[in-house]
Order: sequence, then C-alpha cells, then structure tokens
Amino acid sequence: MKITDVEIGGRYIAKVSGQMTTVKVLAIREVPPAWHTPGSTRWQKRIDVVNERTGRQLTFRSAARLRRRTPGMGAGTGAGPMARAATPQPEGGA
Repeated sequence: MKITDVEIGGRYIAKVSGQMTTVKVLAIREVPPAWHTPGSTRWQKRIDVVNERTGRQLTFRSAARLRRRTPGMGAGTGAGPMARAATPQPEGGA
C-alpha cells in the first residue's frame, strides 16, 4: 500500500509482530532528517496507529506494513449502520 492511499481514522489489516491484525490510523506525521546523516535533507513520514486487538500504539515507518483496508466501518466510507440510518429515504416506495 502507498502512503497516499492511507486515511487518518481508517482501519487496515496490518502485519504486527508477524501476525495479521486490525489497526486504526491515528496520524500521519513528518519527521526531520537524522542529525547524524551528513547531507540528508529529506523529511520522512511516519504512521501512528493503534492495534485494535491489544490497544497498544505503534509507529510504522512504511505504509508497506498496511495490507488492505478493512471492509465496513472505516473512516469516510459511509458504510456503517449509523450512516445508513441517517440518510433520508425517498417517500413513495420507489
């Protein structure tokens, strides 16, 4: 998966400690280059997640640890039961 495909608040299947588990993305942040690397001016992105099975917070250095988005109640999908109940239904049974 690419970093551009990752959404904050989204739930993804990820590999954590050799096992596939569900994680929720808390933030995507940029960190400055390491001070000990001469000539490095490249900022890097980090993905802060929480393991939904254990509740532990993790930081992924790469989006490659995220395998795929979980179906259902991810952020912005509108696929949850509350989202369906909140949408107005047309009158007249059409």
